[in-house]
Amino acid sequence: MKKVILFFLICQVIVFSSIGQQQHHSPEQLGKAYSYLEKKGEVYFSFNKPEKLQFEKILQVISVDNVTAEKVFAYANEWEFESFLSEDIPFEVLNHPGDVDFELNMLSDINVKDINEWDFYPTYEAYESMMAQFETNFPDKCKIYNIKTLASGRKLLFAKVTSNINQPAAKTRFMYTSTMHGDETTGYILMLRLIDYFLNNYGTDPKVTYILDNMELWICPAENPDGTYAGGNNSVNGSTRYNANGTDLNRNYPNPVQGTNPSGPHEPETVAMMNFTDTMGFVMSANFHGGAECVNYPWDSWTSSEKLHADHLWWQMVSHEYADTVHLHSPSSYMSEFDNGITHGGDWYVIYGSRQDFNGYYRNIRELTIEISNTKLIPASQLPAHWNYNYRSLINYIYRATIGLKGTVTDAETGEPVKAKVFINNYDNEEDNSYVFSREDFGNYYRPLKAGTYSVTFSAEGYGPQTFTDVVIQNNQATELNVQLQAGFFANFSADITRIPEGGTVNFINESYGEPTQFAWTFEGGTPATSNLENPSSIQYNQAWT
Repeated sequence: MKKVILFFLICQVIVFSSIGQQQHHSPEQLGKAYSYLEKKGEVYFSFNKPEKLQFEKILQVISVDNVTAEKVFAYANEWEFESFLSEDIPFEVLNHPGDVDFELNMLSDINVKDINEWDFYPTYEAYESMMAQFETNFPDKCKIYNIKTLASGRKLLFAKVTSNINQPAAKTRFMYTSTMHGDETTGYILMLRLIDYFLNNYGTDPKVTYILDNMELWICPAENPDGTYAGGNNSVNGSTRYNANGTDLNRNYPNPVQGTNPSGPHEPETVAMMNFTDTMGFVMSANFHGGAECVNYPWDSWTSSEKLHADHLWWQMVSHEYADTVHLHSPSSYMSEFDNGITHGGDWYVIYGSRQDFNGYYRNIRELTIEISNTKLIPASQLPAHWNYNYRSLINYIYRATIGLKGTVTDAETGEPVKAKVFINNYDNEEDNSYVFSREDFGNYYRPLKAGTYSVTFSAEGYGPQTFTDVVIQNNQATELNVQLQAGFFANFSADITRIPEGGTVNFINESYGEPTQFAWTFEGGTPATSNLENPSSIQYNQAWT
């Protein structure tokens, strides 16, 4: 009987503890939240910004969408919301951005040749059809790739757009993707229109022609089709931020701070993108979002006071170029947040698992996050205006990938391409992988840089490194530097000190190339006088040396 009473008391403690955690939560707001969770699998809400330590904890639990001086806006699935409730913070449930009460002009039968205004959203089947039509109508400039068919049957589609598409060439590779948050749909339509724009303006627009003659564009308009069409294939109304498994894809990538799985197992969309970018050698990229209007540059994982990207000043220049060009063609209120439309990601709010930081840190790609509409699901009639605000900036940002340092790295004896590391001395940072590599198939490399004079080292396994000093980069121009690396063994070393006092000792470090297996050191004036070790240490010199 005592055991029964004890069990009853424990149950009472648990129940009242749970009630106590939610004692400040409005029953009305809780009801709204659970209704959304049941219907959509996610809830959108706001709360007053808490103090720093509690906010940092919350950032690890829910999907924060926007942060102002006083308010936080966020999404949560059921598990995330229960974790948030334990923090006992009052909140307000907001209308879900993916649910609208206006006509969206959904079209199911679209002939891309007949589109004039682009003031519509396609059904999912119409989207697939549009992508297929681009390839059919322009077989020499467009090819569609499916990098993943999801369990729903929906596909992650890329349009490859370039001139002479069937002829492999050493071109700069560039990537745009949109709508990894399924309810942020403005970029979805803008990317479809951008594909169409490049295909139809090749040969008449000089900049478009130059880009397609020198670059490969890879454009994925819908990176989270399950979220965009969560309400069914016939409408984007009912869209969700998360994918079909209730995961925020922009918190799902490996991260330099939290490691491989910051938000649990990688989702199919995440794995597909990781595998795709691993082989492509993209120079630059951007992904498009909504809910704000700004250009967000690296890093997301650190504030600028904690860690600056090696290209921080370049990023500021490129971001301002995007926003400043937008300002010439938009209302004064558009893209005016933060520093005249741009922000360092972590200074806005720190997140882990973003695709921007994954591509920058693990893939050596320069990637931006571009927020292009305060309202996530805008009326279709507003889509043409947003295109007009942004399309010049979209093209300018692509063109940026051709500016800076470029060239080809080859084997000095065979002329074959070499995959080499391109490191800007006293500029690049080994810790954040800001260097780039030449491509294995053609040996071509591209390193976007601000104007200046640089020292550059090229290195590859099995080859001796080469360093070039006084490499001049001019504004808005490309400097070409072709490099031939010599294969074989190259003896090289360093020492922990170079000014040796009388009786001092020196440690030597082998830095030879070609993976030697035997070593023969001679130390003039040193004791011992010889060594067969790879890294001989404590070599004593009785006389001072400099």
